[in-house]
Amino acid sequence: MRALALTAFGGPEHLSFVELPDPTPATDEVLVRVRTVGANRMDLDVMRHKGIGMRVSLPQILGLDPAGEVVATGAAVTDLRPGDRVVAKPSVACGACRFCLAGDDDACAHLVNLGVDRQGGFAELIAIPRQNLARIPGGLDFPAATALAHAAPVALLMLRERAAVRPGEVVLVSGAGGSIGSAAVQIACLLGCRVIALAGSPATVEWASSLGAEAVVDTSAEPTFAAHVRELAGPDGVAVHVESVGDPGVFAEAVRSLGRRARAVVCGSHAAPEVSIDLNWLYRNRISLIGSSGSSLASFRDAFALVAEGRIRPNIHAVLPLERAADAYRLLLERRNRGKVVLQVS
Repeated sequence: MRALALTAFGGPEHLSFVELPDPTPATDEVLVRVRTVGANRMDLDVMRHKGIGMRVSLPQILGLDPAGEVVATGAAVTDLRPGDRVVAKPSVACGACRFCLAGDDDACAHLVNLGVDRQGGFAELIAIPRQNLARIPGGLDFPAATALAHAAPVALLMLRERAAVRPGEVVLVSGAGGSIGSAAVQIACLLGCRVIALAGSPATVEWASSLGAEAVVDTSAEPTFAAHVRELAGPDGVAVHVESVGDPGVFAEAVRSLGRRARAVVCGSHAAPEVSIDLNWLYRNRISLIGSSGSSLASFRDAFALVAEGRIRPNIHAVLPLERAADAYRLLLERRNRGKVVLQVS
């Protein structure tokens, strides 16, 4: 099969097309012909080999969130057939550790990720565990399925399980122009929350408003926005802050807008891994700082149920051929994307 593989650490310049043997699905796996896959910031971390605990072996096929058609199945898979349209959940849980047994498989002690710890979707074919596949709802094409596969379940887990949002609460979403941020805006609205979105450019403001946000603040024009957000939120302040970017300046202002007993839930640090926080303010206001990574099988299934019902819409900035992967990553690095950048494989 033909695949786009990372052959050396550094950046997108080290991606090369190679010919590799077709994968063979294990007993509990499904062989999928890849149609689309996303360009993700996690891929950039793999290229730089800077992610925590990464076990990358070169050549590495990137691609966390492939969507495509079933080609063949392992002997234990009886509910999928060749031609079925499926999309992948990126993180593969062991199913046997104490976290998995408690239903918290997003925190699996032996978690591996497509495109990081095992081969990903920048290839014509990929073998994926059956538990990590969802059928693509009718009316949804492959690019839309890829755009939702990682972002929507991650956002749902952050808001529903980790932050435990309640109807009527004010939710502040950073990076509303990104795939996770834009999904978080929609899901927070579905959960009955008032949403204030943070956008990094004037072009993103109107677009973020169309997702259902009650108000949108342009952080490029208003870098010290905490007072404005508190005014928009009302007397109780922001109850939940959703952080998927990790920009130190934006994060500092966002937490300053939080009310008492608020929660800040964080799933990304691509802009910068270190931020500062006033511990006196943290404990005196009873603030909870919560880490969240990936999605659970439950949030993956539930997110796609919402997609099937038409309650979450995909947010796609561009669909590019796999040959233009370097252009896709340039959009991410320059933060010019509004929504997902999807790569077409075949």
